[in-house]
Amino acid sequence: ILIVGVDTREKLKTLNTDVIIIASYNHKTKDIVMVSIPRDFCTKVNPSRTSYGKINSAYSIYEAKEKGNGLNGLKGIAEEITGMEIQYYTMINFNGFVQLVDAVEGLYINVDNSFTDYKYPTEKGYGTQTISFKAGPQLMDGDTALKYARSRQSQQNGEGSDYARAKRQQKVIDAFIKKILSTETLLNPSRLMSLFSSVEENIKVSEFTIDDIQAGVNILKSLSSESSTSSSYSFVLDPTLGNYALISPQPSCGKYDIGPKEGLGKYTKIKEYISLALNYPALYSENPSIYSYDTGLGYQNSKVKTDELRTKFKYLNIRFQGTKFNDKEGLYIYSNKEGEFSKSVDILAEYLKIENKSKPEYLTTATGGDISILFGKEIIENSAVEIQQN
Repeated sequence: ILIVGVDTREKLKTLNTDVIIIASYNHKTKDIVMVSIPRDFCTKVNPSRTSYGKINSAYSIYEAKEKGNGLNGLKGIAEEITGMEIQYYTMINFNGFVQLVDAVEGLYINVDNSFTDYKYPTEKGYGTQTISFKAGPQLMDGDTALKYARSRQSQQNGEGSDYARAKRQQKVIDAFIKKILSTETLLNPSRLMSLFSSVEENIKVSEFTIDDIQAGVNILKSLSSESSTSSSYSFVLDPTLGNYALISPQPSCGKYDIGPKEGLGKYTKIKEYISLALNYPALYSENPSIYSYDTGLGYQNSKVKTDELRTKFKYLNIRFQGTKFNDKEGLYIYSNKEGEFSKSVDILAEYLKIENKSKPEYLTTATGGDISILFGKEIIENSAVEIQQN
């Protein structure tokens, strides 16, 4: 689902889409993955020109060429960049967002960092105002949630970038989903229809049938069940993605613009990363540094296994640290930070067929990385030795 937020303040003559998020639901795992494309991402926004521009202008350009084609044009660009197939889309303006949040009686959001924005735009786009947020869980009404999702001028705690804003926007969407799941009446198709009807002047959606609505409600009910193990994961196409291997500044496109490191219009590596993130969202969301050691398997064999791991899980920080012991048995994988990276440990342990997920007793010195892998000698069971001897 392509989720678009459009700026419709009075002062502006164009319709800039400053929120561009693709939300993907996995029917098998029940997980939700959200991928944000920052407003300053440089791509080909005009099909009739060879030049590049900010993606947030694409909707306006396509809409000007053919009224009603703005979202289809933006959808095609988002698919080209990410490789994700988009079945549905929805676009909402500021007024509609406020109304939706107020319609569900506010959202519970845990603010990660306190911050103050002294340059937040006024409602009509003329002048600025000061807004502040304190860290911690809080109930936000529509207007407050909008300010939280839109702020990008703070100088505190890393909250003053478009990338930080994109992460906050994903938190708001996640909170909205959770609020719907906690309100039984909203799991009724007619109730949902009336909810969207109340903001129909401020929202655009792709064509859908009553069967589509029912399918969506079925998914919501599945997510709200006590047995649900669903999780949501967030990714932003910013320069930190893939350990700084995928996105970089593009000064030739614009002063603050970004784009693929492999070149403007080239998205092979970004698509590869997103495919991995969709298949292993917990691992790529936790993004651990992984250090491996030879503890008995042999330097070359341990290095080969590490290289295989690096090939399988590209764009993670995986390093071979050489020989630590040459006489230990068994394979081990464990987190060096208590209570963290447990999902990553489980995923890697399953792939490497490692049963031992805690630090071995023989290891009295520290190992590096968020996660450590020890490649020891293969354990030969006594029964197998006896059979060989006989």
